[in-house]
Amino acid sequence: MNMTTKSSLWILSVVVLLCVFALNSRQPSTPAIKVAVHHWIGYESLALSEQEHLLDPTLVTLVHSTSLSESAALLRQNKVDAAALTFDEVFQLRQEGIPLTVVLIFDVSAGADILLTRPEINSLKQLKGKTIGMEQSALSQLLLSAILDKAELTPLDIDLRYGIVANHGQLWQQPAIDALLTYLPLAKGIDQDATCLFDSRQIPNTIRDVLAVRSDRCESFRPALQHLLECHFNILTKLTQNDPDTLHRIAPLLGFSVQQTAEVLRKVKFPSLECNIGFLTPNTKKSHQALDTLISTMQQAELLPQHVNCERLIDSSFLPGPQE
Repeated sequence: MNMTTKSSLWILSVVVLLCVFALNSRQPSTPAIKVAVHHWIGYESLALSEQEHLLDPTLVTLVHSTSLSESAALLRQNKVDAAALTFDEVFQLRQEGIPLTVVLIFDVSAGADILLTRPEINSLKQLKGKTIGMEQSALSQLLLSAILDKAELTPLDIDLRYGIVANHGQLWQQPAIDALLTYLPLAKGIDQDATCLFDSRQIPNTIRDVLAVRSDRCESFRPALQHLLECHFNILTKLTQNDPDTLHRIAPLLGFSVQQTAEVLRKVKFPSLECNIGFLTPNTKKSHQALDTLISTMQQAELLPQHVNCERLIDSSFLPGPQE
């Protein structure tokens, strides 16, 4: 083989390699996971991670919604891959045929979800014949069921007006509204003389905020989910240690003062990594007990049928650290 032939073969090889490289570079990579999230103290670890440029935009895109119901709607419309929701909302969406797997427990409400009434209403029984404002969501229905049960009333005894939490201040300004199911911090426009007759402490460990991912997309987004959960726990460590700098950075995201934000923090519990592992590992005593309690509560409220499919409902394998 002469030198000319060798040179031609070498050039041809280089051209082939360049073509292969060009084709490979055009192959679509896995897109960033789209996560719907609205403003709530339990979810602000994600928003703060985004603001501080800790979230890798090539892995995670936060889709900011205005409410729990809008985040659920984005999942229904297949516009996002995951969403920050309450666990009861996850069950309801699964009943609608949307496959969801919970990979993180953000927080547990311990007084942050409340029923406010006008000053002249001083007992739950006095809600009979009254109009209650609330968001149209599984969470609100769950709370309402607990309230009516405690008051020995039925849904026929009350009237309902719906509005997202961000608009609850405007809803409260309507004279026809006698009571309001909402959560802290209170929306602007809600009078300070409103009376709290019920809060989530009366249904302990029932309202859990979670990250739910479409079950059929979990594996393809595994690196993104692991990155997202690491960011959450990094912020959570500072928040639970009462780091003043973290509190001052989260308050503006919620649109409230540092004092109001600190007040809300006292009304929620943030499960540690170890608690998350215990709860989200399938077939453990802890996960069985917690899920059975929530399912039973939702069934009593007629929000779930008697037979509930829990296949691929929870998964702890995306949490930071080695998982056995």
